[in-house]
Amino acid sequence: MKPVVTAPLWTIARPLAGAALLVSVSACSLLPDFQSTLTREPEKTARADVQGVPPELRAKAAELVQVAEEPPRSVLEVRNRLNGSALLLRDYLSSEGYLAAEVEPSRVDTLSDQPVLRARPGRVFTVASLVFEGRDAIEPEVAQKLDLILADLPPGAIARTDTIERIDDLLVQQLRRSGHAFARSQGIDVLASREDANVELTFLLMPGPQVRLGALEAPEAVGRNADMIRTLKTWRDGDLYTPGVIDRLRTRLRSTGLYDGIGVAVAESPGADGLHTVTATLVEGKPRTIGAGFNASTTEGIGVNAYWERRNLTGRADRFRISTNVATLARDLTATYELPNIGRFGRTLGLEAGVRAEETDAYDLEGAKLGASLSQPFSRQLRLSVGAELDATKTIDQRAKIVGGIERELVTLAFPVGLTYTDVGDPLDPQSGLRLFGGVESGVAFGDATPGYTRIHLSGSTYRAISDNLVAAVRAEYGAFAGSNAVPPDKLFFAGGGGTVRGYDYQSLSPTDVFGNLQGGRNLFATSAELRWRASERFGYAAFVDYGGAADDAGTLFSEAGAAIGFGVRYYPGFGPIRFDIATPLDPRDGDSPVQVYISIGQAF
Repeated sequence: MKPVVTAPLWTIARPLAGAALLVSVSACSLLPDFQSTLTREPEKTARADVQGVPPELRAKAAELVQVAEEPPRSVLEVRNRLNGSALLLRDYLSSEGYLAAEVEPSRVDTLSDQPVLRARPGRVFTVASLVFEGRDAIEPEVAQKLDLILADLPPGAIARTDTIERIDDLLVQQLRRSGHAFARSQGIDVLASREDANVELTFLLMPGPQVRLGALEAPEAVGRNADMIRTLKTWRDGDLYTPGVIDRLRTRLRSTGLYDGIGVAVAESPGADGLHTVTATLVEGKPRTIGAGFNASTTEGIGVNAYWERRNLTGRADRFRISTNVATLARDLTATYELPNIGRFGRTLGLEAGVRAEETDAYDLEGAKLGASLSQPFSRQLRLSVGAELDATKTIDQRAKIVGGIERELVTLAFPVGLTYTDVGDPLDPQSGLRLFGGVESGVAFGDATPGYTRIHLSGSTYRAISDNLVAAVRAEYGAFAGSNAVPPDKLFFAGGGGTVRGYDYQSLSPTDVFGNLQGGRNLFATSAELRWRASERFGYAAFVDYGGAADDAGTLFSEAGAAIGFGVRYYPGFGPIRFDIATPLDPRDGDSPVQVYISIGQAF
């Protein structure tokens, strides 16, 4: 069963309140004359007719004099508004290189007069030369990089204000990337010649010293907390300052989940060793969190989950969580512990202990599991994990239940390895990026026999924004099993239901035995495609196609698969979408329901 994403408990009440407010406002809007009682913004109207503006600037100039305001009450008010628009239009022409532009408002004597703004733009000014001050205070290789930036505005180019200001910002940014942490601009000296219609530009830079970083200090942190923060350093003592180094430190501090406020400052004066100390000012957040989530479907029933988490138990940014899931088909209680930054940043030890029970159409299972894993990131997006699990299970399949067979008791020792890549932003509502997972699990089960097995599971999803409010999402999943089928049934693959192919009963697209009872398959393939339209701040819609199935033989995997189409509604309360999907099989078999419904928090994938 696909896990359900949880949300903090207090946020669950927000969508209910929002929905009630939406209903009440919608109902009131149907009452006669209700909307006339609302305060309306005035429509935009043109203050004046604009004349004399160069053709390439007319559209923007006309837009500048379009203002949402009440009609003028006097001639004086018309004149004041017209004078304000004249100044705005002159500044716009100047920003486009017409530095000698003049804008004259027409005379208005009555409220019925048509106001006019007559522009005399004059000649467009170009760049004659551009240099920067502060060359003697920087290294020759840094000066060469600044010269390359100046080359983006060559002599003869139009002297547009936004381009000149952008060059000024780029010069300061380059200085800071080159180690001058306190570089700044004192402005731009512009010497204009009306006769030659050109300008000489001097960028007044204050580079400041080149900064090399030293110790990381956190005045509020003591003991293990201070040691933990020092392990988050993103530089070695003596490394040159760059903004990216400090940004990565902020990201690491934020990733601990311990702080509500994070401030990072570089000392302006070096210490006795010539290095600049970096100080982190941190505001600790609450160490405990309670969260809850829910899901419901016509195939898998109703489920709720909750968790309690305690952070920073030992002062090393560790986490302890107790979570539970209670659903129609499954229940579990799990305790997990994570200890990050073992030896180096990002290396994390995970420990897990839990019990679970499942009752499905294919099997009933009771189990207890102990596990440990070690994960290491190779980049912000890529992470490798290796682990070991000991899983004791008691299972009985559907046929054994019917004929009064005995339960199978197995103890499975497994060694999972997983590689994960993700660069999506919001995990509840991805708008762009990729999510990829590749996992291999090898193990052996001890009981009536000692079957060994290897299980491969690959999955991926991609998200692409077609427009500002339309996202295309595609998911694919593949699984393969090698070894004896005499393993716990949840090691095999099942398809059908909300996690694989919506529109079909849970596990119903899985192979059956000679008596028609469902059993796990040795191969799995499932794919989905969705178009997600965000219609408004609160509501969105989705259209989707799902396809997939599980089989014992890879050759029959696609011939036994099923396809379904569906439509969904999304409500956005603020923390992520609440999803309502309805799906129907394209080629229903005997016993398949015509429609299935799914409700949960977060997108389907």
